[in-house]
Amino acid sequence: MTILVIGAKGMLGKDLVPILSTEHKVVGMGHEEIDIRDEEAVKGVFQRLQPNLVINAAAYTEVDESEFQPEKAYSVNAEGARHVAEACAMIHARLFHLSTDYVFDGLSPRPYREEDPPNPMNVYGATKLKGEKLIREILNESLIIRTAWLYGHHGRNFVKAILGQAAQKKEIRVVNDQRGSPTFTQDLSRAILHLIPTAAKGIVHVTNSGSCSWFEFAQEILTEKGIGEVVVVPISSEELKRPARRPANSVLDCSLYKSLTGQTMRSWKEGLRDYIHLSKQ
Repeated sequence: MTILVIGAKGMLGKDLVPILSTEHKVVGMGHEEIDIRDEEAVKGVFQRLQPNLVINAAAYTEVDESEFQPEKAYSVNAEGARHVAEACAMIHARLFHLSTDYVFDGLSPRPYREEDPPNPMNVYGATKLKGEKLIREILNESLIIRTAWLYGHHGRNFVKAILGQAAQKKEIRVVNDQRGSPTFTQDLSRAILHLIPTAAKGIVHVTNSGSCSWFEFAQEILTEKGIGEVVVVPISSEELKRPARRPANSVLDCSLYKSLTGQTMRSWKEGLRDYIHLSKQ
């Protein structure tokens, strides 16, 4: 099987390409090689490569900046997704598209299931939801993979930010009223590999298991790294005053993934332990 990974130079893509390559022929393309905002360019690449499966990991993920640049977020997350879906339909390719927990408003008292009604509370989430809807209208053979709180060895992420602050400060302030499931990009990449042999379509939620607040995540990062002299102080989202609102609870129910693949996602603490152990940080 030939797989085209779009967004191959991003944090997830850089793990996804080598992991998928253990079992498939994989072509990875970054923004410079395929700009999903350019409809004709996307179709040209697809016609030339004729992939059996396309994995779209390209997105505009600057959550706060999206509030000030909604057109930019929409052009990538919605229109770009549409271009990819139309090109897949043109060559009869299957599509896996990466989406986000931020399509939900965070008011649910339990983890979100795939069938729960989305209600994004920020521009980023709204543009990602629009991308989901456009794909599902165009392409029946598509799988929307919603994930959350990603971190990995490539690119900026929360773990690197906390360790960077810990090297400079004795006290770190972190929000304690947003709850989710930190997800290691290597674990998500392996999960995507397990989904390929299935006939899954529609929507599936995939994160590491368990949940925590950003405050608890920061504490665990420092504990795993053996940094005991830095104090993590819990604060509210209101105190942080970021431009984009975030859901209070964006934990995703991943039981459908388990039933589809027979695999259980390991805990977020185990994923973090591996990341810290393998990291050059």
